[in-house]
Amino acid sequence: MRVLHLCKMDSGGGAADGFLRIHRALCAEGVDSVAYVMKKRRAEPALVDAAGLLGPVAKAQWMLRRLCAKFARLGNRPQGVFDFDAEGVFPAEAIIRHARGLHGRWDAVIVHWPGGYLHPEAVAQIAQALGAKVGLWQVDMAHMTGGCHYSLECDRYQTGCGRCPALRSTDEDDITRRQSEARRRVWAKLDARVLAQSAWSARKAAASHILAGLRQEILPIPLRLGPAPASGDRADARRQLGLPADGRRMALVRTTDPSIAYKGFAVLKDALDILEAEGVRLHVVGVGTRGLFSGSHRHITYSDLGPLNGDQAMLTAYQAADFFVCPSIDDAGPMMVPEAMAAGRPVISSPVGIANDLIIDGVNGLLCARPGDAQDLAQRIRSYAELADPEMGNQGTAALAVREKLTSAAFVTRLRGAFD
Repeated sequence: MRVLHLCKMDSGGGAADGFLRIHRALCAEGVDSVAYVMKKRRAEPALVDAAGLLGPVAKAQWMLRRLCAKFARLGNRPQGVFDFDAEGVFPAEAIIRHARGLHGRWDAVIVHWPGGYLHPEAVAQIAQALGAKVGLWQVDMAHMTGGCHYSLECDRYQTGCGRCPALRSTDEDDITRRQSEARRRVWAKLDARVLAQSAWSARKAAASHILAGLRQEILPIPLRLGPAPASGDRADARRQLGLPADGRRMALVRTTDPSIAYKGFAVLKDALDILEAEGVRLHVVGVGTRGLFSGSHRHITYSDLGPLNGDQAMLTAYQAADFFVCPSIDDAGPMMVPEAMAAGRPVISSPVGIANDLIIDGVNGLLCARPGDAQDLAQRIRSYAELADPEMGNQGTAALAVREKLTSAAFVTRLRGAFD
């Protein structure tokens, strides 16, 4: 099988990390996988710097077109993460020429996060020139909306967008409507496959104006799995990370910019305030953005690990914790949910993304009744914070089941089926 990937970046966030895990898994299973990225930062096999394929004149023309597109939309200041297709003006011909130099025909072109890189018409040119089918990887909701990466409480993506609240627009025929219709038309013509990393994401896609009716496949992102951690690794991991070894329970959380509303960090902080008022003893360990926790709590203490790079560093963080907390309001993943489970740690999560697929309530974690409910999240955290058993039940069997679902071999089998 020959697979060509299109993704704007190879580092700098969950979208890039997920894309690389997929690329690595395919390579490990003997699939001919080649990726073209606009911003290349990592030295990876078969990872091509697309910008490096352009000569001086073509590169100057491309950068000028991007600048003109940015200048034309200076008045638009969308809330959250938003894509303008007009900025995705990278010339498809450069990728086609290079890919044809490797193989005359390809089986699949998988579109990951192309915002500001390639617009749908360019993807269509690449796929048609290479004789390939198109797969739309649902890293978030960007493929199924007129521009935003998560719709939050807006359901206009189901009817073709327009009057976009993220743009504060009152125009029924605004850019989100136009982009929505253009995307729907291109993906339908190509008979694109919807590649969803969770049933939650698949349901969202099926309800959208753009992707409704297209063939779907659910493919959880594969993990690079080492040996299953032993139960005694907790104390050693805490020593390695300089975390306290006192008797209180330790919760691992992802610390993200509070302005990224769909990650739910504000909900988590509200839940911790509730637990502090109730006198619950807990130590919270943050991975990611530093300095987001208040030092005013007495019963709840905090440690900031900052950004952690690499699978081993993250595995050590999971091993140090008693459980992982995911407060996301909208999320196709996140990858930290299956990672924590594979490391043998239970997960408390909002009912979004892959958490719905993997959590067996009361066995390997707890699902909240609804996203964004700080009171509900607080009570579920409290139930684990006050457990007497440090092992929190037998997680070994649950971890093994998650691991079997997330192997590279399982992913490749599902991917082949999606493009049969």
